[in-house]
Amino acid sequence: MKYKIFGKTHVKISVIGLGFWQIGSNSWKGDEGKAINIVKGALDSGINFFDTAEVYGNGKSEASLGSSLRELGAIEEAFVATKVGGFRPTAYFIEKGVRNSIRRLGFTPFLLQLHWPPPVWIPLCELIKGLEKMVEKGYTEYIGISNFSGKLLKSAIQCTKRHELVSNQIEYNLGFRTPEINIIPFARKEKIEIISYSPLVRGALTGANKKETIAQKAEKKFDIIIKDKELINTIEKISRERRSTKSQISLAWLLNKGTLPIPGTRKEWRVKEYAEASNISLNKGEAHSLDEVSKKYIWTWGKEYKNLKTIRYIPCAFQYIALKIIGV
Repeated sequence: MKYKIFGKTHVKISVIGLGFWQIGSNSWKGDEGKAINIVKGALDSGINFFDTAEVYGNGKSEASLGSSLRELGAIEEAFVATKVGGFRPTAYFIEKGVRNSIRRLGFTPFLLQLHWPPPVWIPLCELIKGLEKMVEKGYTEYIGISNFSGKLLKSAIQCTKRHELVSNQIEYNLGFRTPEINIIPFARKEKIEIISYSPLVRGALTGANKKETIAQKAEKKFDIIIKDKELINTIEKISRERRSTKSQISLAWLLNKGTLPIPGTRKEWRVKEYAEASNISLNKGEAHSLDEVSKKYIWTWGKEYKNLKTIRYIPCAFQYIALKIIGV
């Protein structure tokens, strides 16, 4: 496993992390009982960055990750990031969410992220200042954001007073390159770490050819990517020549772009496969081939990052109730 310094911090993390959405989530029918084996496999493979959130399985993901790390005696080895929902409109409600996350985890997270921007009528700076207060109260070491467009990222940075934002977690992969338009260039300039979630398009870049989970059935990109023979064949050709897997090549492409991919899995054996992608350095020809075959996906999904944009027009209380019912 290779390591790097995380954004503006002085913390060394694995260049590939592990996303915990699939564990405990209703969307994936995750089995939290497998969590400890997955976490142990990750640590044994050198992965030390783990990402979760309060809304994943209504807290089941945080609880599973926390109990696994405690049972393994590996809390000090791990860099744990969690997220509070954008339905928390003030510092008071952010603190309430963080305290619940800490209770489920059993320890304080290194990184606290705002999962998505707040409703449009709530001042963004109020929430960013709320995140800063969580650092001052000792609930976290660092703060970041998630699903922020380039414009919102700029605004959020301007809101900070005492503690800098260190990361923006966004969807980014070979089938969704919209962030390259205005998020990634600005993030590089500001030394904001880009955490890439859904790096394998929910399995579409691993060789999956049919929808088996709610998460896959709900993802329009999944349908399009599995039918993109040109992209899949190019990934397969490189993986064959490299004697690697399609997953590893897709992750290596993200590493080549300087981002931190956080693939998720419910299968213990996949963790080692993901970790070994850190040892693959694409040559210029391979990187160019992947860039060319996927460049249409820079503009396919629009000119700006719109993930979770519509939720910003839903009142906080309704967001909270809906997510409690769904248990994503």
